[in-house]
Amino acid sequence: MKSILIAEGDDHVARLFATVFSRNDWIVRSLDDAKKAAEVLRGTEPFDVVVVSYKIRGMSGVELTKLIRSLDHRRDTPVVMVTGRPGIEPEALGAGADEVLSKPIDIYTLLESVSGYATRARHQDSST
Repeated sequence: MKSILIAEGDDHVARLFATVFSRNDWIVRSLDDAKKAAEVLRGTEPFDVVVVSYKIRGMSGVELTKLIRSLDHRRDTPVVMVTGRPGIEPEALGAGADEVLSKPIDIYTLLESVSGYATRARHQDSST
C-alpha cells in the first residue's frame, strides 16, 4: 500500500482528502499543524507523498517544504502543495514543491497527481 502524509489546517479539507485517499487503498496520516508534521517527518515513518497546505498552523507550507527538502531521508519525497492563494507557485516551487494545486481542488485531479508521484517514486526506489 502507498502512504501519504496530509498537512492541512482546514479540518473539512483534511477529512475530505483523508477519506478519498483511504478509500483508494492509501495509508493516511493527517495533521493540522505544520510543526507536528515536521516532527513526524523527522522520524522514520514511511511516506510515498506529502501533501502540504500553503496556509497551515505552526509554520507556512513553504517553510515545511523547505524543511522536508533539508532532511536527507525525505529529500526525494514528492511534495504537492495545495493553496487557495493565487500566485504562490514560484515561491512554492522554489522551496521544493513538486507541484502546486489551487483550491478549490478537484479531488480526482489531486488523487491522480499524487498517485503518479507515488508510482514514479516507487519505480525510482526499485531501480536503485
